[in-house]
Amino acid sequence: MVDAAAEEREFFLGEPEGTGEEPEGLVPEEGNELLTPSASRERWQSHRPNVDHLRPGLLEDPSTGTGLPVFDVGDRLVVDVRTALLSGSPWLHTVVGRVLSIDDDTGVVSLEDESSDPRAPTVRHVSMCDGLHDFRVPPPKGDPFNVVLVRAYERAQKAAEFGAPRKGRPAGSKNRPKEVIRAEREAYAKMREEKLARKAAGQ
Repeated sequence: MVDAAAEEREFFLGEPEGTGEEPEGLVPEEGNELLTPSASRERWQSHRPNVDHLRPGLLEDPSTGTGLPVFDVGDRLVVDVRTALLSGSPWLHTVVGRVLSIDDDTGVVSLEDESSDPRAPTVRHVSMCDGLHDFRVPPPKGDPFNVVLVRAYERAQKAAEFGAPRKGRPAGSKNRPKEVIRAEREAYAKMREEKLARKAAGQ
């Protein structure tokens, strides 16, 4: 009599009942290998984006030692979040979004997560009083994790702040008189004719 339980085990697990051995020719599918907890955490941490190139979003108040926000409601913000629920306080996630509210008493900041569905946006809550929350100020648009784009935006901001030289005619300048332009053209044409004559004589 055939044991139905043994047949079911062999069908789903790929090995006969009681052998404990892997059948010959059975190769685990790529990407489906079981990971140890440490390997799983390491792979998760490898997805952590770098935010060191972004401007800090908090300034320390020397009198109290607390962080003061350099952002306001409506500004774009990046927050690198770590968790104290696991040993070593590993990275949990990074939030990118618009500031909805700032509670100065509790330090809680509400953000509308950019990665959520715009039809039903997710609101995230972070804390300026939590040392595991790293606040950063990115450009108002574009990929905040692209160092090249962020540096280009910062250079453009500095150029606008210090008044970079503008292209074209200086502001307030007028057109030159037509007589002056005509005289310059005649002088240039005469100089060109003399140059060609000297060149022909040299040949």
